[in-house]
Amino acid sequence: EAEPSAASTTKSAPRIIRRKKKGGSATTSSSSASTSGNDIPPHIQNNTQLHHIISTTLPKDYDFEILKTIWRIENSNAQHVALQFPEGLTMYASTIGDILVKFAYRFQPAPSLQPSSEENKEPPSTRPKAIQSLSILGDVTYGACCIDDLSARALGCDLLVHYGHSCLVPLTCTVIPCLYVFVEIRVDVQHMVDCVHMTFLQEEKDRRQNKSQEGSDDGPARIIEACVMGTVQFRSAVIEAAQRLNSDADSSTSSSEGDEIKFEAIVPQAKPLSPGETLGCTAPSGLAQLDFQDVLLSPRERRERKKQAAAAAAATGAVDTIPAGSADFISRERVMLFLADGRFHLEAAMISNPSLRALRYDPYSKTLTEERYETVKMKRLRREAIMAVRKSLGISDPLKRGGGSVASSVQDGDDIANSVLQPQQQRSSSSRPPSSASRKTMGIILGTLGRQGNPAILSRLRSLLHSRGIQTIIVLLSEIFPKKLEMLSKPTSSGGSGVCAWVQVACPRLSIDWGHYFCVPVLSPFELYVAFGEVENAALWVAEEEKTDDTVDDLTDQYPMDFYTKSGGPWTNYYDSNTKRKVLSYGV
Repeated sequence: EAEPSAASTTKSAPRIIRRKKKGGSATTSSSSASTSGNDIPPHIQNNTQLHHIISTTLPKDYDFEILKTIWRIENSNAQHVALQFPEGLTMYASTIGDILVKFAYRFQPAPSLQPSSEENKEPPSTRPKAIQSLSILGDVTYGACCIDDLSARALGCDLLVHYGHSCLVPLTCTVIPCLYVFVEIRVDVQHMVDCVHMTFLQEEKDRRQNKSQEGSDDGPARIIEACVMGTVQFRSAVIEAAQRLNSDADSSTSSSEGDEIKFEAIVPQAKPLSPGETLGCTAPSGLAQLDFQDVLLSPRERRERKKQAAAAAAATGAVDTIPAGSADFISRERVMLFLADGRFHLEAAMISNPSLRALRYDPYSKTLTEERYETVKMKRLRREAIMAVRKSLGISDPLKRGGGSVASSVQDGDDIANSVLQPQQQRSSSSRPPSSASRKTMGIILGTLGRQGNPAILSRLRSLLHSRGIQTIIVLLSEIFPKKLEMLSKPTSSGGSGVCAWVQVACPRLSIDWGHYFCVPVLSPFELYVAFGEVENAALWVAEEEKTDDTVDDLTDQYPMDFYTKSGGPWTNYYDSNTKRKVLSYGV
């Protein structure tokens, strides 16, 4: 038998494939590379006058990415530019607008010396020489979901620059070209880390004093497992804070009294958001159940750990590789460290991880505070709203109170409403109002503040309600106020029963935070799926038998904050065809 060749016995090296760019080779010369992609050309990058104005008129710790914005304006030949700011940054809107108008197109090299790019193919004679108009959008902006490309197009703009938020709405879905500027803010990260160290050292000191007064030993060594998160403006600071906490892992932090404590830190991620980024409606979940030691390892170390665990299990029959008795000398506490100047985004993380302790560092006041959220009360209020809707609609089929997944009848794809929501004649009479003469009406609110409302989610909810024999009305609102809904919910003069409940496709926090202030229940899309038994989720029912105390058992299940995650259900923006943000017909 012939011996195998060396090529067949050795593992082949991975192939690296470089795709050729359109109209050119895979490699480009330095002159053309300087103006391709996101590279800023020298007439902007090296403009000393521009740098001087930026440094003297805008705060030094705020990165408004002025150079990148000017290059984007010039590269896309934009002549009518719109700027959109959140409330906290509107004070800089006029200054930024003046800088863009003064420097865009003004310092471009002569046409014969200016290299061409893929995006800028117009002949030099037709290229604009200045911004003709610049509009600052004045509507309130709560988040990236409020990006108002539709209003910008109505104003005749050909580029929208959105400041202060991440890219929630895909650029492929906007009607005009858009640029997201995160506005990263530089903060004193070391002060935050020092505050965390001092806080837990003092706690450890108090704990040891209490132990000594009780006559017991000091107890096990303490390790703090920190999940570091924040808003998108502080994403670099979040990562740096985690790195500095981990740098102290090998050398423990101790006080003069000998109290010792160690830190281990990770930066969780709710994809497609940036690592550590948290929104008011979207936050990483399941942090209490994470294998912290596994997350801290590199991919190679993680593979080696699994091999060692498998080998140990094969040799001894045990799956735990921790040395016996080591747990007696280590006490681990898992906490959330949040970097932000407000509570709104942190509350989403606390709702998703109700059993974890939360600490918030305010970079402006330079204070570290412990924050709490009344999770049990929130669940009780939302459960009461869901039960009120079921009672109004005459729904008596049993609710599914499982572990937080879509019901087994749910399938992927654009036909989800047809597969999950069976034809009306196949439904039991208990699943819908008793007769067509007494059919109830539910209202569906589509948020029109920027891109808050997703028409694809509206289509799913409308199909769900129609399949149960429930009439619907669709109302477009930029903001949802109790008085306005009260007027819309009243019985009509012709004898109509009015609207018995609403479901809003805008922001889930509207229902969570303010739903109990309305005259009729206002549900989020997730809660409507729960009301009709299409979702198995125990989060709203764990406190059903509670009294007044907030017990640990009431916090074991999480209310999902997944409105912009890729792992959410059909009520979320990144689920299947919902990403296209188009109204679809499901045959109902």
